[in-house]
Order: sequence, then C-alpha cells, then structure tokens
Amino acid sequence: MGAFLSFIGSWIQNTGQQWLVFDLTGSERALGLMTFIGAAPMFFLSPFGGWLADRANKRVVLVVCQLTFAVSAFFLALAVWQGFATFWLITTVAFINGCTSVIEIPTRQSMISNLVPANDLAAALPLSAATFNTARILGPAIGGLILGQFGPAGCYLINGISFSAIIFAILAIKADLRSTSDRSASIKETLFEGIRHVWATPAFRTLVVMMMFTATCAMFYISLLSAFAIKVLDTGAQGFGSLLTSTGVGALIGLVTITFLAARNLKGWIPIISMCGLGASLICVSLTRELWQSCVALGFMGIFGVGQMVGTNTALQYFSPPELRGRIISVHVWSLAGLNPVGALIFGIVAEHVGLPTTFAIGGSVVLAVGLSALLFARSLKALR
Repeated sequence: MGAFLSFIGSWIQNTGQQWLVFDLTGSERALGLMTFIGAAPMFFLSPFGGWLADRANKRVVLVVCQLTFAVSAFFLALAVWQGFATFWLITTVAFINGCTSVIEIPTRQSMISNLVPANDLAAALPLSAATFNTARILGPAIGGLILGQFGPAGCYLINGISFSAIIFAILAIKADLRSTSDRSASIKETLFEGIRHVWATPAFRTLVVMMMFTATCAMFYISLLSAFAIKVLDTGAQGFGSLLTSTGVGALIGLVTITFLAARNLKGWIPIISMCGLGASLICVSLTRELWQSCVALGFMGIFGVGQMVGTNTALQYFSPPELRGRIISVHVWSLAGLNPVGALIFGIVAEHVGLPTTFAIGGSVVLAVGLSALLFARSLKALR
C-alpha cells in the first residue's frame, strides 16, 4: 500500500514533467535527452546498486532513497512556482534521482524474497508489480486533472508528499532486512558476480538480451507520448493522461494473467510471447490517428510490456541463488532502465527527422523480429520449469 500511494505520486509527477519539458522546449529530442540523462547512472552504476542491495540493510537504504526522491520533488515544485525551472535544472534533478534509483530499485525488488517463501515468489512478484501498474492507471488520470488545474508545480508537490507513505510502510515491515551475504569478500570479487552468473546461464543470458532490445527499441515510446499526443493526435493534457492510463489498464490485465499462470510451467514462454506482442502492438500504435485507437493499442502495449518485464524478473529471481539475487536483479534493471535512455535519445533524434509514427513502426519491427527469433531458437529459455 505504501508503494502504491508513492507510485501514484510518481506517475502524477511524470505526467506533469513530460508536459512541462515539451512546453519549455517543443522538442522530441529534448524529451529523449531528459530520459537519457535521468537514467544514464543506471547504465554505468547498476552493478554497484545490486552489490549494495545484497550487502546493506535494506530498510535503511530504502528510507534514505525515498527521502532523496521527496526532497527533489519539493525542490522542483518550488522551482516551477517561483519561475526558475529550466530544462537543464529539471534534467540535473533527474540525474540525481537516477543515481538514487540505481540503489533503490534492486534493493526494493530483491526485498520481496525476504518477505515471502520461495514457493510463493512466482505469484508474489506479479502482485508486487501490480502496485506500480495500478498506480499507472490512476496516476496519469489524476495527473492530467492536476496539471490542468494547478500546473506542473502541483504535480511535483503531490509526488513529494506521496513518498511519506512508502517510508512509513518500510519502517512498519517486521521482517529481518539485514544482509545475509558474505562480507569477507571484497567489492572487486563480488561486484560483477551477478553479471558473470547471468552470462554463464544460457536462459538468463537470453532473457537479458531480449530485454536489452525491448528497452532500446520499444520502451522509448513512453518518453515521446506527450509529443505524440500533441503532434499526431492533437489532444491536450487530459488526453495525454488517457494515453498513459490506457497503458496502465493493459498492464494490470497482463499482471492478472501472469498471476493466474504462476503455477504453470510457462516461466520461459511468457517473456517470449510478450515480446512478440509488444513489438506488434507498437506497430499498431504507429498506425493510429485517433485518441481512442491509440488508447486501445497502448492497452495492448501495457499487457505485453508488463508480461515481458515481470516475466523476466520472475524467471531471474525464481531460478537464481539467494545470495546473488540482488546482483542478478541489478543486471535485469540495467538491461531495462539502463538502456531505455539510450533508446529514448536515439529514437528522439530519429523522430525529429522521420516523424513519430515512422519511428514507432521502426522500433516495433525490431522488437517483433527479435521476439520471433527467440520463439524459434531460444531452447534453453523455453525449457525453464
């Protein structure tokens, strides 16, 4: 519940911030650059975040991270309210938050294995992800209303307040969240251990490579949705919120489906089928010109996108050694959040030259091709039981 309320605030801020940046710059390239700068730390520092997640007290780490996020949101609310918010100020704060996320994401995700038995992990992870994706339904819709009534400053302010919910929740958890890793090993010995394990395991290696293509060639669409809403669909802030909400509705449907399939021997198949569906759905988005058409196509993006992300996370956590789980999850986080900004920057530039619909079609085609290749040739992944 704490994460749910906090994530709602984060989606409210995301809605206001995308609109603010495009209003300040009028550039798809600027949207991609902001995403790139904000997530660049994940690309370079992800192994350190996983190492810390396995060795530090998760409670302390998470509280400090949430406080950092809250202070940054309050600062940007003040900046917008006082009129000194600029593109480079926003991206600087996004970079600081990106550095914090390097530590916060693998710590929070690997914490789940401290709270539930291993046999329940395949069902617990989709339910945990449901907090984020249910918030993705409500947050943009609320964010669109707040943006229309109070502007971006109101969105930042609400997000800052929302972090109090997850801080209280973390403090209330009674499980032992201290590290169980061997502290005698040096950072040099342990830092890249998760990467080595992933690369030496064929199914893990395939999962991560698939996610790398998805992060680079599909997930960039989120950073360009505000431009798509204005330039292609000719809609306003509430229409933009509807696009984000549609993705969240689809994601929730996908999570319910994955939870229903948790007891079945499909852990290797779910990411493959989802990747194929995600690529096809992005191609469909590129063909839409009406708001309702885009909402339907984005709903399928949500279904298949969460299918691949949560399916990959579940397979990695379920089949990984407990003492390496944080570092292995950090590899997954790197393949998704670390490469997403690269795709946002590249496809943001491409969009300014060939247009948004063509850009979406190019990315979707690449993802669909890689998904079909995995469907045909990824035997180790399909054999996961």
